[in-house]
Amino acid sequence: MVIVQASIAIILGIASSIMGDVYLKRSGFYDTRLLLLGILFYALGALPVAYAFNKMQFGIVFLIWEAFTVIVALIVASILFKEPLTTYKMVALLLAVGALCFSYL
Repeated sequence: MVIVQASIAIILGIASSIMGDVYLKRSGFYDTRLLLLGILFYALGALPVAYAFNKMQFGIVFLIWEAFTVIVALIVASILFKEPLTTYKMVALLLAVGALCFSYL
């Protein structure tokens, strides 16, 4: 049950972090309201991840956090911001998935 709770916490932290990224990008660093929302989402994202660090090994939490953040961020960037999904970005996605797979061997 602890693993499930920690996994949910990591997912919430990743979602909050990505929302922070989206608001910061949309703010252009000039729209104070969007800038503050981005900062708020980043801060809120730290709380569930801190919980996960308390329940799971640091290396596992950090790897899951970083790999899924890369995967989701690249997808969000290509969908929301119409950024091209280049060959290098596809390789990054594959490496992130590979890192997750190899961490459980």
